[in-house]
Amino acid sequence: MKKYKESVAQFADYQQVIQLNPFDAVVCLRKVDTKAFEVVNFNDNLPLFIELQDVKATNAEHFFTEQCWLQLSNLLQQEFNTGQRLEIGTSHKLKTFLVHVQHLENSIVAVILREKQKNVEPYLQFVEQHVNPVLTTDLQGRIIHQNVAATSLLSSEHHNLIGLDIFSLLESKYINEFKLLFSKTVEGTAFGMPRCLFKRQLLSKEPFYLKTHPTYFNGEIIGVHVFVKDANSFMNDHEAFYYLALVDELTGTWNRKAFKEHWQHHINEKKHANKQTALILVDIDRFKKFNESLGESKGDELMRMFSHRLRELCYSKCSLYRYNSDEFIFVLKDATINKIEHTANAILDVLKEPFMIDGQEYFISVSIGISLSPADGKDLETLVRKADQALFSVKENGRSHYRYYREDMTTVFPNEALMEAHLRRAIEFNELSIHLQPQMNLTNNSINSFEALLRWNNRKFGFVSPAQFIPIAEASGLIIEIGDWIIDEVCRYQKEWHMKGYRPVRIAVNISPKQFRKENFARKIHDALKKHNVPPELLEVEITESSMTNVHETFSILTELKQLGVYVSVDDFGTGYSSLSYLKRYPIDIIKIDQSFIADIAKDERNEAIIKAIISMSHNLGLEVIAEGIEEPSQVDFLKRHRCQKGQGYLYNKPLPVETIVEKYFVS
Repeated sequence: MKKYKESVAQFADYQQVIQLNPFDAVVCLRKVDTKAFEVVNFNDNLPLFIELQDVKATNAEHFFTEQCWLQLSNLLQQEFNTGQRLEIGTSHKLKTFLVHVQHLENSIVAVILREKQKNVEPYLQFVEQHVNPVLTTDLQGRIIHQNVAATSLLSSEHHNLIGLDIFSLLESKYINEFKLLFSKTVEGTAFGMPRCLFKRQLLSKEPFYLKTHPTYFNGEIIGVHVFVKDANSFMNDHEAFYYLALVDELTGTWNRKAFKEHWQHHINEKKHANKQTALILVDIDRFKKFNESLGESKGDELMRMFSHRLRELCYSKCSLYRYNSDEFIFVLKDATINKIEHTANAILDVLKEPFMIDGQEYFISVSIGISLSPADGKDLETLVRKADQALFSVKENGRSHYRYYREDMTTVFPNEALMEAHLRRAIEFNELSIHLQPQMNLTNNSINSFEALLRWNNRKFGFVSPAQFIPIAEASGLIIEIGDWIIDEVCRYQKEWHMKGYRPVRIAVNISPKQFRKENFARKIHDALKKHNVPPELLEVEITESSMTNVHETFSILTELKQLGVYVSVDDFGTGYSSLSYLKRYPIDIIKIDQSFIADIAKDERNEAIIKAIISMSHNLGLEVIAEGIEEPSQVDFLKRHRCQKGQGYLYNKPLPVETIVEKYFVS
């Protein structure tokens, strides 16, 4: 490449105009006066494409042949160039070039000559004459050309983008999406991206529709044209289908298919071969409860708001995917432990603020499992499974924090499909059992009621936590059959105790939303009571607020239950979303204050105020109040002061097998 060093130093930024363009002849000229130009630099293609009069001359008039300079000087007088043709005769033939003049700063212009090719001319005309901004990049994404429309929209501070990495110009949350489309474009297909935005509001202040076209030269793809179009532009059917196939319809984030495609692209990139990558699996705690309580449309709105907060945490080497209905995955490239833990903590922190829907505050917590590549594996299936195992460990240990995968987690995390298969045979093989937790009368320390809790001792897995198998039972529909079994089993115990002369006690049975909404639910309660000849006042039906979304249906079912004579209680009170309204609307007997409020009595004055309000309100409505999760004497003192009738928790006893309960509370 020919250089005039004395002239180049102050224009060093513009050398990339020449260096980054491998397929055109380029010469940089500086305007000296109205018609005089001097040569600043040119690339090796220039003397190959056209004949020059004197390659050592600094005066452009002497540098080019007379015929060539006559045509070029006319083009240079134009304020804006729109892709003029230039015909230059050589000793061999007459060559036709499409010429574009790139106006740079400090009176520098780059003259770009592209030899006319049948297969590229339509693209070039489209670029130069296009009314929208067009940036042309090489195969690595470095900008080698910007059209007149792009130049006119740029500010005086950033009027030249040539030589910059186009990926570095995009807002971080759009980079990974654009990289995928860019990689597909260099394979030969044009694509559209319906929403994108440049940093510093370059080219567009509002999000725009970005279109990519492969740039051809001599039949080969040598770069990409990037068209910046109005956001209301439409994609063709092919690209729309491809894009929509990779995007989650509800949240607009990448979906599982995109996750797999991106991962394959990632592992094929040699630059990441020896660097650590992290998979951060984020699971919304008890999201079914939100969905069932809010209804489908509001649940969807909450999910969109949740995913938007997560997307705000993404940066250039961090991508977000919706993996399942309530699971999202972050992929962190070049991940250090600091970056991983910063991201995990940022996820937890960003959810501390409430979500507002219809003027009501809602809080979401998440559990997070993390796996690392290559330490935990390289294939996606293995990494996701191990992140899921870490996630399960989080849920087993209190939720709302994060854990890395460890080898010892594998032994306590069986295959979910296999577990469901075993759960289907659990009743048949007599693997299920009832444990009872006593409810203490805080006034006189007597016990006349218990809560029934399900336990599973499997022949293959051993004791399986309810946190693990209850969601499987819910998702598979087995919860209805299991729930019916619990009701029958509790009634059987009541009959047995009556025949043995034990004192009567009330037993509360947890009812799942699916079980509660079955049209014959009240009939099943009636049949079980009749079958075992149990007084209805000895059975308590414990439902959650998420069971009460349909007002008419809920009122009808609860009315039937009250006509039977059973007690009705509401579990986890204070964590739902229609608490005050249904207290006066539905026939309810008992309110159970959620253990999260009890645990923070001494830590948060607002919790104290909430508990006092719940107790006072319940008393005014004639309802009994039971506090869950009591573990400390100070909590009991507080509850007694405010006249809470009952409490349960580890301070009194953990859930115990029925046989132990009988020995401890009936025959001792």
